[in-house]
Amino acid sequence: MTGANMSRHGITQDQVFTTAQKMADTQQPVTVQAVRAALGVGSYTTVSQHLRHWREQRHHAVPATPLPAEVEAAAATTVATLWAAACEHAQRETDVIRQTAHAQVNAAQVQTQDALQEITRLEQELYQSAQQRAEQTHQLDAARQALNAADNRWAADQATLEQLNRRIAELKLELDQAQALNEHKAEECGRLRGELASRPASPPTKARREERVPSNSS
Repeated sequence: MTGANMSRHGITQDQVFTTAQKMADTQQPVTVQAVRAALGVGSYTTVSQHLRHWREQRHHAVPATPLPAEVEAAAATTVATLWAAACEHAQRETDVIRQTAHAQVNAAQVQTQDALQEITRLEQELYQSAQQRAEQTHQLDAARQALNAADNRWAADQATLEQLNRRIAELKLELDQAQALNEHKAEECGRLRGELASRPASPPTKARREERVPSNSS
C-alpha cells in the first residue's frame, strides 16, 4: 500500500503493530514520533492509540522476569532517593511559587489601594466639580434674573421717559399758546390804552356834581 493510499484510508492497527515490533526487535526506541516517522502518514492520536494497545498486548504476552533481591533493593533505594529529591525539588519550587505569589498579591493589594485612593480623589474632584457647576448655574440664574429685572426697569424707564417727553411737549404747546394769548392780550391792552388816550375829556355828570356838593340838610 502506497503512502497516498495510507493517507487516504488511514493508519490501521496492524500497520502500527508491525512497525513497532520491527523497531523493538532492532532495539530501536518505540515512540509515537518514531512510529509516525517510520510510517510516514497518520495522525499522532491514531498512532498513539494503536501503540498503547501494542504495549498492553506485549506486556501480557511476555511474562515478567523476577529481579534479584539486591536489584529490587537497589531499585527501591534509588526510587526512594529520587522520590525524596523530587519532593525536595517540588518543595523548593512550591516555596518559590508561594513567595512569588505572595509578592504578587502584595503588589496587587498595593495597586488596589492606590486605585481606591485614586478613585476616592476622582470622586471628590467630581463632587467639587458638581458643586461648582451648581454654584455657577445658581449665579447664572441670578444674573439672568438681574438682567431681566434691569431690562424691565429699562423698559419702564423708557416708558416713563416717553411719557415725560410727551408731557413736556404738551407743556411747551400750552406755554406757547399761553404766550401767544398773553401777547394778544397785551396788544389788546395797548390798543385800548391808545383809544382811551385819544378820547376827549367829558364834563362831569350830574351825579358826579352832586357827589362833590355837600348836603345842607344836616
